[in-house]
Amino acid sequence: MKAFYGVTFFVFLIGMAIVCRFTPWTLAPAGTSAAHAFLGYAPIWSHQFPAVPGARVDWGSFAIMSGVAAFFAIVFGAIAHFFGGKRGPESGL
Repeated sequence: MKAFYGVTFFVFLIGMAIVCRFTPWTLAPAGTSAAHAFLGYAPIWSHQFPAVPGARVDWGSFAIMSGVAAFFAIVFGAIAHFFGGKRGPESGL
């Protein structure tokens, strides 16, 4: 289980760094709250899009991308656990 937690945490940190680096930004048109125009990807801390009126980070897309990063972190952690060297009672076979 040590490999599972270690690999999962490491891959999740890398995934979140990538998600924070390539965050989706949108532009909400004046007068409507439902329609969004996609501006592009930029870091959360970027000064590339704040000069555009109404530009903001699309937090819904950011949450979905974070969920995908967490899913792949768990998958890679499980791969490391199940295909790693010693794992419980089977290590003596």
